[in-house]
Amino acid sequence: MQLLLVRHGEPLAVSAQAGGADPELSPQGHTQAEALGAWAADLTGEKVVEVVVSGMRRAQQTAAPAAGALGLDPVVDPDLAEFDVGRPSYQPVHARLGSDDPDWQRITEGYLPDFVDAEAFTARVRGAFGRIVGRHRDAGRESVLVVCHAGVINTYLALQLGLDRPLTFPLDHAGLSRVLVSRGGRVRVRSVNETGHVAGAL
Repeated sequence: MQLLLVRHGEPLAVSAQAGGADPELSPQGHTQAEALGAWAADLTGEKVVEVVVSGMRRAQQTAAPAAGALGLDPVVDPDLAEFDVGRPSYQPVHARLGSDDPDWQRITEGYLPDFVDAEAFTARVRGAFGRIVGRHRDAGRESVLVVCHAGVINTYLALQLGLDRPLTFPLDHAGLSRVLVSRGGRVRVRSVNETGHVAGAL
């Protein structure tokens, strides 16, 4: 089987949102989501049998056009939520560039912020992908589209590649990474952060 891992599109900034920040996509993010949907509608040679999303709005809105094009109802897995789930505010990457905020500095160095329980987050990510693979291990050449978050995708890739830094790869909004999983459970990272399908929307 093949995992098609997609980071959500660009979101809006949110400050002091009760219950935790859960921003919608920005206009640019919606453009990226539509580009992903057009890519999904034009797929040839790849059969996507499931679309899985996190419980966060930016991931669900990004996945919606692709799911519609594929004729699939997205499966929501709350364990695919980003490491900042529940935090009251959210700033998109472009608004944080050059910031001296200690959390942002750790992210740029490839590490999870200090407020994250790294062990628990890693276990959550491992469990979520374990369930997806468990449902489709015998799917052969079929694919599963997973739309979630940069920290989630990075952490999963780091687990498979044996990397010390959980946030090694800078992932673009709506960027696509491919992971192949054999029937025997062997995992191979095929690509990281493909952007050809959204090149005009970044």
